[in-house]
Amino acid sequence: MAFTFVTDDAGLNQALFRVTHGLYILTVRSGDRINGQCLDALMQVTNMPPRMAIGIGAKSLTHEMIAASGRFVASVLDREDETCPAIIRRFGFRSGRDVDKFADFPHELTEHGIPYLPNAVAVYECTVIPEMTVDMATHSLFVASVDRAGTRDGGEPLTYNEYRKSIRKGAQS
Repeated sequence: MAFTFVTDDAGLNQALFRVTHGLYILTVRSGDRINGQCLDALMQVTNMPPRMAIGIGAKSLTHEMIAASGRFVASVLDREDETCPAIIRRFGFRSGRDVDKFADFPHELTEHGIPYLPNAVAVYECTVIPEMTVDMATHSLFVASVDRAGTRDGGEPLTYNEYRKSIRKGAQS
């Protein structure tokens, strides 16, 4: 079977859906305001010292709040949690500029007041390393130290590819 090579934006985007990675809820606090968004652009970049990198859209409220506070939390979604589609809709398809995503939504707070999902598989509390932030025009790449992490027994991380398959399957039902 031969590859079909593409150069158009739509074709490249479809090919990029084959990159495997997790699906996370990224949360932030700036002043008295909290917000969160779905994120698939997260990766561990070093283990000693423990550091992560995240890619965030430059026009998003989350980006604004991370730039102001220098902190964020990533909650790893659990593929076994039946509420994942609703969580993804809540945090992925609405802007925090228009709606309080945490209104009537179960969450806990870190000692810095940043929300996280109590049903997550793992939680990473991070501090941005400003000199390692890269402006990529439409997005920023934030590199951050992992200050604290929490895990719980049970559950498995949800990957972005699994989520995409589940929504395609749901659309065919």
